[in-house]
Amino acid sequence: YTPTASARRHDLTGPAAVPARYAMRRVATREDWAAVRSLRFWALRRHGDIPTAAVPAWGDGHDCAPEARTFLLVRDGTPIASTRSNFAAPGAPCPAMDAYASDIGRALAAGSALVEASRTVVHPDEPDPATATLHLFKAQMLLCAALDADWLLAAVRDTQMGFYRRVFGMEILSGAERVPGMALARVLMGLRYRNHAARLFGRLPILRVSGADQRHFEASGEVRLHGESAPPCEEACAGAPSRP
Repeated sequence: YTPTASARRHDLTGPAAVPARYAMRRVATREDWAAVRSLRFWALRRHGDIPTAAVPAWGDGHDCAPEARTFLLVRDGTPIASTRSNFAAPGAPCPAMDAYASDIGRALAAGSALVEASRTVVHPDEPDPATATLHLFKAQMLLCAALDADWLLAAVRDTQMGFYRRVFGMEILSGAERVPGMALARVLMGLRYRNHAARLFGRLPILRVSGADQRHFEASGEVRLHGESAPPCEEACAGAPSRP
């Protein structure tokens, strides 16, 4: 996916501008997978995580894991962001175990239910990456709710830590570690979902998951987004980095 010039200039401020229409779905088609892998390539390349390549696409073996769900976010029909949910269980490692095996292994041994938000990317030309990231995390909340997860985990670059801590209430769980396939180190962060979900949903209703949301997703593969046309977290994002 390479955005057109008009998509790159999209800012909703002109006289003919209309509210952005976001939609998100679980990736199932060849076209969706091509869009996801292209988004990953451009986002990771911009941050210096991966080298240039003849084919602008990036994926890993965890995409095919039976417990993995990958999501594609579009705005006005244009793919702009993606995330992947992985459920960690004995014998079904999540991607973060490639770098934080001892930390996650102890949690699994204690019986914790873990969900990892992995490969969360927003296209570098997207003018509102914070809102896109919030919409992506609605997909993570769906899986956490379905599994009654203890933790939602994410391995993030140091420049992302402020956003994840302030907006999602995540805490730091590890030091910086090298992640296979990535040039930049990541820090493992986590949200105690079972303990703090209600407070998070009260502060950011856009993330709230209802029974109707879960049934709709199971029936259609689509994630229902609420408050989709307006930036949902101006107060929550205040002071956080502008590009997560």
